[in-house]
Amino acid sequence: MASVVCSLDGDGMVQIARKTVTESVGKGCQDTSAAVVQLGAAASAAAGVPEVPRLEDLLQQLRDVFEREKAQGITLGSQQHQQQPESFKRMNDGVQGLLRAYAASNSLDWQKYALFNDLHYVRNLVEANDDFELIVLCWKTGQVSRVHNHADSHCWLAVLGGEMREVQYQQAPAPPAVHGAAVPEDAAYVEATHSTEMRVGDCGYINDFLALHTVGCYGPEAERCRSEGGAGPYVPQGGVTLHLYAPPIKRVKIYDNDTVTERIPGFYSKGGVRV
Repeated sequence: MASVVCSLDGDGMVQIARKTVTESVGKGCQDTSAAVVQLGAAASAAAGVPEVPRLEDLLQQLRDVFEREKAQGITLGSQQHQQQPESFKRMNDGVQGLLRAYAASNSLDWQKYALFNDLHYVRNLVEANDDFELIVLCWKTGQVSRVHNHADSHCWLAVLGGEMREVQYQQAPAPPAVHGAAVPEDAAYVEATHSTEMRVGDCGYINDFLALHTVGCYGPEAERCRSEGGAGPYVPQGGVTLHLYAPPIKRVKIYDNDTVTERIPGFYSKGGVRV
């Protein structure tokens, strides 16, 4: 019988599951006065230059998306299958449109939250409220998450810098027992079903009814700059992604070494400050 283990990983995630699974991966901007910002915006508008979205504007627009659904009597919770299809379509279209536009805008104010770690990818919290949490994840080249679910939350992600890969998985039946050996009760098997290369401006969505997944920054191609026609900033460390979870995720299941464990997600930084 496995013992309950509670420990803190380097990326701030607390393991509370049946088995111990070793984790191997897993400001520059000075504020400008309001007068200068308004003057710059007016000059840009007069010159016909489109205004670059700001992260604080994105946050307000995302709040508005969720408030509009609640104003129509829609209950937003972790039970995705209970949300009306038309409500989900409105919400999904709104969130994906906003994240895609921000990611493709070349706005760089997300760099305040772009903290990296040499050992594993890290989660940097931008904002959390009752409806959602917005997180900047930073990946050095070669860092990959383990296969995980999303605790019945909606998950949107957009690429802000570098190149990423998402691999989706489905749970699989247990393989034939070796020499009559019994399959452990806590065994869990998964198989890869789909892989997507993602570049700056790309946006995706996943939930537990669709698949499990991993996200990672793979190989030298993740450090290519715009010289080949790609949009977005060069990220020499690897890649940066923007994730929105609705509602905020309290626990996740990790599938690794043919076992499943539960973890409490943590943060490497909050509001751009290391925790």
